[in-house]
Amino acid sequence: MKKIFLTLFILSTALAYGNIKEFNSYFINASAIVKPSVVNLISYEKNSNRLTKKSYGTGTIISRNGYIVTNYHVVKNGSYFKAVTSDGKSYDMKTFSNGKFYVSDYKTDIAILKIDNSDGSIFSPIKFGDSDLLEEGEWVIAIGNPYGLRQSITAGIVSSKGRNNLGFTDIEDFIQTDVSINPGNSGGPLINLKGEMMGINTAIRSGTGGYQGISFAIPSNIVAQVCHELIEYGRVRRGWLGLIAREREFISGSEKKIVEIISVIRNSPSDIAGIVQGDIIKEIDGVKIDSLGSLTKMIGNKKTGSRIQITLSRNGKIIDINLTLREKDEYEKIQNEIYNLFQIYGIEVDEDSASGKIVVTYVSPSSPFKYLEQGDIIISINYKKIETLEDFIFYFIKANRKIDVIEVRKDSGIYEIRRSNSGSNYE
Repeated sequence: MKKIFLTLFILSTALAYGNIKEFNSYFINASAIVKPSVVNLISYEKNSNRLTKKSYGTGTIISRNGYIVTNYHVVKNGSYFKAVTSDGKSYDMKTFSNGKFYVSDYKTDIAILKIDNSDGSIFSPIKFGDSDLLEEGEWVIAIGNPYGLRQSITAGIVSSKGRNNLGFTDIEDFIQTDVSINPGNSGGPLINLKGEMMGINTAIRSGTGGYQGISFAIPSNIVAQVCHELIEYGRVRRGWLGLIAREREFISGSEKKIVEIISVIRNSPSDIAGIVQGDIIKEIDGVKIDSLGSLTKMIGNKKTGSRIQITLSRNGKIIDINLTLREKDEYEKIQNEIYNLFQIYGIEVDEDSASGKIVVTYVSPSSPFKYLEQGDIIISINYKKIETLEDFIFYFIKANRKIDVIEVRKDSGIYEIRRSNSGSNYE
């Protein structure tokens, strides 16, 4: 009955466009564009030097030299993989520097593999679309290998966007569709009628393990960001706030839930920025935060180095705080080097909350840079241009922590301040 209703609906929609053949052509052409970019991933388990087929999944080619994106859960239990392209050719995979055939990010359930194209093979990468432009009710198509059946095509509409708190991954921002997805479809593309990838099909909501009308895809904008990080760095660099929050019921006006900070890590970005226990997170960059899921999604989708504005409620007052997102390990490295800077030169620096520029926050009376003053904006060290705290630390370490000259902006002028044992002077 459902199939009959869907068929009648498609026919009536097509008639409204005036031409059934023309309407069908959108689906046919989009599928034809994308099929060469979709591979059947075969996962093997290695036992006593023997390879045994373990499972099937789907991968999507994203570069001409054979990078493939799929889901982490598709590859995590495999020890060897083959990719079968739409023309039936089978390819082995190359290993990464970690010794595995994939690099992955379990927080978003994304993994990257690389086809061994040492024979010079060139592949057809999929074109990424902008998932932010996807609209509820829009037609979409899935291509994959359900139950190992290669190059299967299904279609449906976008049911909802921004789904989180589903329990599938740590960072959730799913596109919900009614496209038929089954085991083996994971890692395949969700495309629009232009043949652009709008997401990676990832999960179903089912009590039986089979499709029951609801499926989920990771938005293409997240996929693109994670793929770039995995290929360039072998991991996804994520910002660290340094706080612990809880979600609790709160009935006041239109608000039903709030996200309350219950602990702030000492010397973390949140601590240094002035966030305190009991603050309530209202917004990040103007986007409402009303659940732990929305907080995790918002921060998890930001690149490291991003400047963010957190709007807080504190004792009934609204406060805006700016800070820069950094990896925890990178942040701790920066703090260690800032400590070294003070130990060697008696100087403390930090970021200006509004501009992000590097500002001198303290100068010891015993500093060899005696004319350096609190509030000076650092432009360069040893004639290396400085725009971020990462720049400062990079050149500080590269110079073996030796600084001869600091260029600063103070008042309306730019000055060079040289290191001197007997005192410093402007030039």
